[in-house]
Parts: sequence; structure tokens; C-alpha cells
Amino acid sequence: MVVRAELILFVVALALAALAFAFAMPYRTFRWRIPLAAALCVIAGLAPLLLYVALDPERARGQALWEWSAVGGPTIQASYRLDGLAAIGVGIGALYVAAALVATTRVSARHQLLRPVILLNGLVFITLAVTDDLIADIVVLGALAALTSFIAMLVSPAAAVARITGYLAGGVQGFVVAGLLVSRFGGASFRFDTLSPDAVTPGVVVAASLGAALFAGLYPFVPWGYRSEEAGERESLRGLLTMPAGFGATLVLCRILGVTRIDLATLGLPAIISPALIAVVVAALALRFILRRNRPGLRRRIAISVLVLVVVQAYPFLHWSHLILVAMLLTIAYAAAVSLALPEQWAISRYDVVLAALWIALATGSPTALAGALVVLAGGGLAAVADAFWMPPHRSYITAMASSTVIVAGALTLAVGALDAPDLITVVLAVVAVAVLVGLELAHAGRRLSIAAVPSDLDVSASIASFLGTIMVLLALSLPLLDAMSEAFGRPNTRRLDDFVTLVPVVAVVATLLVVAARTARVFLPELTTLSTRLDAVVKAADPVPIAAASFRALAGSATTASGVFALFEERAGVWLALTLIATLLVWSVR
Repeated sequence: MVVRAELILFVVALALAALAFAFAMPYRTFRWRIPLAAALCVIAGLAPLLLYVALDPERARGQALWEWSAVGGPTIQASYRLDGLAAIGVGIGALYVAAALVATTRVSARHQLLRPVILLNGLVFITLAVTDDLIADIVVLGALAALTSFIAMLVSPAAAVARITGYLAGGVQGFVVAGLLVSRFGGASFRFDTLSPDAVTPGVVVAASLGAALFAGLYPFVPWGYRSEEAGERESLRGLLTMPAGFGATLVLCRILGVTRIDLATLGLPAIISPALIAVVVAALALRFILRRNRPGLRRRIAISVLVLVVVQAYPFLHWSHLILVAMLLTIAYAAAVSLALPEQWAISRYDVVLAALWIALATGSPTALAGALVVLAGGGLAAVADAFWMPPHRSYITAMASSTVIVAGALTLAVGALDAPDLITVVLAVVAVAVLVGLELAHAGRRLSIAAVPSDLDVSASIASFLGTIMVLLALSLPLLDAMSEAFGRPNTRRLDDFVTLVPVVAVVATLLVVAARTARVFLPELTTLSTRLDAVVKAADPVPIAAASFRALAGSATTASGVFALFEERAGVWLALTLIATLLVWSVR
């Protein structure tokens, strides 16, 4: 049987719509909604992967929804293409959207618009995942940002909504800058397969990376404050509800990186550091130090000043991958400090960790690492769906172990792929980041699985189910992954197919053993009050929310001051300036 791309997208959209409708029905009149919801989640996640096998390559690209072209300029098409990366993105994204729809049932004080907006957000995400034009992707990202901000208004405090709205607006501007930089090289279209590799310069990569990081909420752009006033009942959903925006922006970044043929591990940064800029930075730091010399926090200001000077001096020797990997290490470390000090916050910070895995893979530029990162995201989606449903203890135990095993297996594959990077510093940073990610996942797996005594039969059954489930996930992702590794990512796959046939069972076995060992050894011990207290102090010291709030206040103050200055100038001197300009034009025209 041969299918079209439209059929696959229709099945996913119909499953999500039916899921939202199922939970709108009263329980007494629709008692089968929980089994139906579970089946719809499976359909939404597996349909793009299983039907991709029967997809006709000639029918994978759809017609343009709209088309615009300037006179003599490039053509912008809102066309779509269901390639391997899009199929994986639609499947994983559908899991997170389905989990969000189911998780709203646990919140009693939810707004009546929450489920419809979540469904609309999921449909927009599907559109973003399959759109193959850069400008059209930026337009869809703007719509996704607006919907995400509206969803945040329904579940988060006003301060958090303001922060995430500011970050999403900045992220859209980052992609707009990337599109403008690409347009300098010209071209007949902005479709990714027609863009010139020379058009994706280091400046384009940096602008798109900054925009995607703002969408993803990675450190230091974390919009959530992990304090008691921002950790209520509805706020527990915020990480899950904003996941489509972060994942979608990262997919767009992946397609942009797939255009360039520069080795991502050795990609340099834009040459913007000059002696004049260094002098300005040193003068600004000295002036700031003099003005605030009598205020508290002297050591912190000295440390920040030294760090800025070191970064400025080392900038010519840094690679794009170094900055990305350092940022991912900070993201995972901050999530570890938050979740170990406040275990209930793991449900929110976990989504930053799985997204960080995809960024690590992009920094290494390895197709194998990309495959492992997408498996990590699939495991995160399975964990989100499993946590959204209420289950008996034995089923919850099996699903928790299975999802952790999939995440660990993907992380191990990511580490194997990271070894292919040609830059030694990139390899070291990537392996360290993956090791921290695996350790954090195992710590929480051990904490969740060692709460009560487990019969040996259940432990054996859960181990077998975890191993077989990991193999099934890897097999379901195999064909779309091969296409994404070779086509969308634009990097040659140096490993043979036989290597992957050997790698899949090995990582599945090792991941299962690690999760079982984590449960047995009780890696995370919640009763260590002293450690929790110290980590709480670390969380308060590393919390980026106060810095973001201060930045927004400074930006608002600058805008207010500038507006006042322009208004005063217009009131006092605007007429005379206009008269002078008119007189100058008249003199110039009659000379």
C-alpha cells in the first residue's frame, strides 16, 4: 500500500482532535474515554513512523498553501514535505501534545479554553514540522509563539508569562535576523533544499541558535521560577505545555544547520571582536565597578567582570559547538540542582534535559548523535504520556522503567556518536554533558522505582518490558532516522548499517542494566536533608529569573527614557528641525 503525506498528517490531527473531544465528554456518559485516550495517544505517536514506510517519495511533498514573490526576487512558498525528520518531529510532538491534553484532567482549576488552545497549538506545531521554507517557518514560529504565550497565561503567574513572552518574541527576532542574513546571497526560493550552502554563514547559525535557545527556554533563558509562589497546581503543566515551541524551533535550527556544509564541531564564531570593542568593554566594566564599589556583592561583580574579560579574549579561539555545549552543561546542571533539591520539580525541568540532548547532538555534527538525541526525545514523550494517566502501582512501575530505559539508550547512542566529532574539546564537552544527563536520569529513576518494596516477579517483568520496549522504539524510528541522518541533517553517515544492527541491542541491554542498577542501588536518597539544603542554596544563586527581571526592567526604563527624550525633542525643536530640512531641500532644488 502506498500512502500520501496528507493521509499521515490527517490521521495525527484526527487522533489529537478526538482525544481533546473525549475528555470534554462527561465521564458517566463516556466511560471508555480512558482506554480510548490511551489508544489515541498511541495512534498519534506511531502513525507518522509506521506509515512513513509506505510513503511514496513522489507524494511526500504537498502543494503550496500560498505563494508570494517580489518582482525579480525569491519565491516564498508555504509548502510542506514529510521527510524523515518531519515524520519523527510530528510523531514526538504529537506525544507531548497528547500528554498535555490528558494531563489537564488532573488540574481541577483549569480554564475552559485550555484544551482547545492546546489542540490548536499542536496543529500549528505539525504545520511547523513539515514546512520546508525558511520564511514560512518563521511565520509559523510567530503563530506558535503567540499560542504558547496565551497558554502560559492560563497556567502561570503574570511574571512568568511576561518572561516567556519576552523570550519568545526575542526568539522570533533571532530567526528573522537569520532569514535576513540568508537573503543577502539571493536565490530563487527560500526552500531548504534550494538554499546555497554558502548562504548559511556563521552569523546565520548564531542568530538561529539564539532564537531557538530563547524558544527552548534553555539556561540562562529559563522563564520559570522554582519558588513556592510559582509552583501551584496548574503550574506543574508549564514545562509540558511549552515543549512544542522549544522542540519546533530546534527542528527549524536543525534544518538550517543541514544546509551548511561546514563541520559543526569546528564552526567558528562571527568575527566581531576588535581592539576597539575590547577597550569599550574594559571601560564599561571599570565604570560599573567604580559606580557600585560601595554596594554589597563585590566578589560576585569581580567574578563576572573577570569572566567577561576571559570570554572576550578567548573569543577568536572559540567554536560555536563550545558555546552550545557549555550552555547545555549549565542547563543540565541547573535542572539537576532544581530537581534534586525539589524532586517535585522534575516533572518540569525534565523537558529542558531532553531538549538539551538534541542540542548536544547538533553541536557535535554527528548523524549518529542526532539519532540518539531523537530517541531521547521519544523517551521523554513516552514518559510524559505515561505520567499523564493514572495507573495502578505495578503498571506505573513498568512504564516508568521503560521510559527511563529508552532515554538512557538514546543518551548512550548520543555519546557514541559524539566520539565522531573531529574537535577534541567538543568531544570532551559532549561526553561530559551526556554523562551528567544519564546520571540525572538514573538518579530520578532510582528515586521513583525504589519508593516501595517490589516483588522479584514484577522487577523481572519490568526489565523484560523495558528491553523489548526500547527495541521496539528504536525499530519504529529506524527508517525515518536513516533519512533524517542522511538528508535533512546534510551530513554523511560514516557508519555502516551493520554497525547500527550491532549497536541497537547493545545499548538496549546496557540501558536496561543501568536502570535496574539505579533502582537497586538507590542512586538518589531523598532523606539526605543536608544535600537538599545545599542544593537549594545553589538553585537560588544560579536562578536566572532575577537577572532576566532586571534586564527587562532596564530595557523598559531605557525605552521610557528614549520615548521621553524624543517627545521632548519633538515638542521643543521638532518644528524648527522640520523647517530647516524643508528650507535645505528648497535651496538644494533651485541651486
